[in-house]
Amino acid sequence: MWFEPVIRRETGCAAYMIGAADTGECAVFDPLWDPQPYLDIAKKQKSTIRYVIDSHSHADHVSGARRLAALTGAELIIPELADITYEATRVKHGDKLRMGEVGMEIVHVPGHRPEQINLLVTDFSRGDEPWFILTADFVLVGDVARPDLAQAGQEGAPVIFNVAIPRFMQLPDHVEVFPGHLAGST
Repeated sequence: MWFEPVIRRETGCAAYMIGAADTGECAVFDPLWDPQPYLDIAKKQKSTIRYVIDSHSHADHVSGARRLAALTGAELIIPELADITYEATRVKHGDKLRMGEVGMEIVHVPGHRPEQINLLVTDFSRGDEPWFILTADFVLVGDVARPDLAQAGQEGAPVIFNVAIPRFMQLPDHVEVFPGHLAGST
């Protein structure tokens, strides 16, 4: 398995690529607008982009998921609760995607956005335990996400506390955490 972050330094937004060396397939999680970095990495890795996954409706960057899926013929994966009007495969908590030695499990972590998902990744060539989780805008460096201001009422914070954080805390201690925002984010 291979794993590569793609960072937009100006905003500190992070996207990630996960590849299965045994099948020559890869997935892109939360791609930024410009598809070229993902195309270049896939080419370098001799890999075909199979899945393009958007974790939630973004406010901090313009998603390139639809563009990248259209350019590559990849399957566009969107959270079940996302309010969209275009074609995509809908996923919910506990759903699994597989690319050879790579397993990816959907973890629904509502609160920042009602639909938000994380991606728990296992490299089965290393073992059956998950290796890392991609947390998008849920777990940040030194913090958890704020409830999105676009949500009506006060439901965001209680859902983060009662649903999202308990799901995250149930992960094994050895699971590495990769946030959707790094230093430089606004």
